Amino acid sequence: MTARWAVFVVALVGLLAACTTNREPDLPPSSDPAAIAERVTGPDGPAFLQDIVAASWDDGGARAGELFAWIPRDAHSDDPAVAARAGQTAHVIAAFLADERDTITDTPDNPALWRSFTDSLIPYQGALVGDDQGIADFAPLEGPESQMRRTASLFATMTKDSTADRAWADAANAKAQTYEEAFAKAAVTEPLQADTGDAQQALLQAARLRSLVATGDRLVNPDAPRPVPTYAETVVMYRVASLTARDDDPHINDEFFRNGSLLPPNEIPEEDLSIYRAQLRVYLVPWPQINAAIDQFASTYSLIADGQ
Repeated sequence: MTARWAVFVVALVGLLAACTTNREPDLPPSSDPAAIAERVTGPDGPAFLQDIVAASWDDGGARAGELFAWIPRDAHSDDPAVAARAGQTAHVIAAFLADERDTITDTPDNPALWRSFTDSLIPYQGALVGDDQGIADFAPLEGPESQMRRTASLFATMTKDSTADRAWADAANAKAQTYEEAFAKAAVTEPLQADTGDAQQALLQAARLRSLVATGDRLVNPDAPRPVPTYAETVVMYRVASLTARDDDPHINDEFFRNGSLLPPNEIPEEDLSIYRAQLRVYLVPWPQINAAIDQFASTYSLIADGQ
């Protein structure tokens, strides 16, 4: 009996060790993009990615991350087949990271691997919110007009490594800014069309990205306040008003200008932000379509933030 018990204990210890050891998996012998794309997009792709993120890499995941270094390079390729291969591979990675967030939370840090994932997916941030210009074969993870729960989960997963997350959030916010600036220029040029067409779509894409960044952070910090669109909406009003407002305008305080230019919200003292915001809203009253578009921005932001 004692001998049998000893054998049982040894077997149990071995089983536990096998379950808890984050052994480095065997990587594909070739780092050729076609071979890696076939592996990731094939039926065992998610399992392959799971093995990679679950391992405790002695180099922080650098060797594993190098497998995907071609994706950001090829994302905007002029060769349709090359761009499609990058998009298809990136989409599988994005879907995996979104759907396996709870599992990934407890995996080793592997900062180099997460920076590789970030680099691979940044070219597709626009596609995640409905803008597929310049890329191929990367569809949104769900309808952009939905609460975007899978995409919010992806943004939450990307917070795992602080450096990678900073790059991810900075890229998303920069992308949102380009959409907001495009809206502002279009709205000033054709104010009666501000709440329709390309101008409206650009603004809603900005709203989604702004909300996804904030909502992703809250998903990993559930005790934090729920994101609200107030500040982001103020930024949009500033982008429009700054193109036309002058320092002698009776609707906006002189102190909100410097050298004849309207100051952005991040240069307004916190105690004055509510006045600043109210005055921008009054300034934009003559253009109801612009105000309607900004209201749509706020509701789109809230749809995502409130829907998790």
